[in-house]
Order: sequence, then structure tokens, then C-alpha cells
Amino acid sequence: MKIIRFDDNHGRACTGILEGEVVREIEGDISGTYSLLPNAFRVDEIKFLPPCAPTKIVCVGLNYIDHAREMEMSPPDEPLLFLKPPTAVIAHEEEIAYPNHFSSRVDYEGELGVVIGKRAWWVNERSWREY
Repeated sequence: MKIIRFDDNHGRACTGILEGEVVREIEGDISGTYSLLPNAFRVDEIKFLPPCAPTKIVCVGLNYIDHAREMEMSPPDEPLLFLKPPTAVIAHEEEIAYPNHFSSRVDYEGELGVVIGKRAWWVNERSWREY
């Protein structure tokens, strides 16, 4: 089953199940109890949205040796954390805005997204799966 977020072209963010070239709208908790709504859309009628709408994005810089070498820097002793605004997440086929007034260069790289399911604080390594 492929669960997606989409805009129905009326400015409404929806959740649906992608079945071939058709998206069937659902409501409820996608991790358990949800129900199918009567609304169905062809994929050419909708705009695919990012899979989630984060409230904050925490990033780790220079977190692998090859990138540090490319930058002619040494890997830091501790993680180099920085934030990105939620507006940095874009929908399918949207253009990437080059931030020329903030940065003189933009790097591309593969990314890993981690979604934390509930509030957590000082979680020990034995119970991380609970979050």
C-alpha cells in the first residue's frame, strides 16, 4: 500500500492511498484506524505533497568523512547541528530555490529523514524504539 499526501487543487492537504493512476482519499490515523472517503482523484488532477509537514528540521553537518574531505575540513569531534526552516521541504516537481542572498554555494547529497513519533527526552538506547 502506498500512502501519500496530496493537494486536491483546492488548497486542501489530504491523505490518500495510491492505487495505480488513482488516489483514494482517507481520513484517520494512517498507522492504524482510517477509513476510505468517497473522493477519488486521478494522479494528473492532484499535486503530490511531501510525505510529512515537519515543524522543525534538525540537521547534522560534516557527518561523514568524504564530505568533510571535499570541504577540506576535518570531521568535528562532536556533531555539528543546524536547523532548516519547514519551508525548505518542497512538493514533488517543485523548483529548488537557490538562496543566493544567504549562501554562495549549495551542496547536494543524499538525506535521511527521521520522524519521531512522540515527545522524547534523554531516551536511553534500550528504549529508543518506543519513540
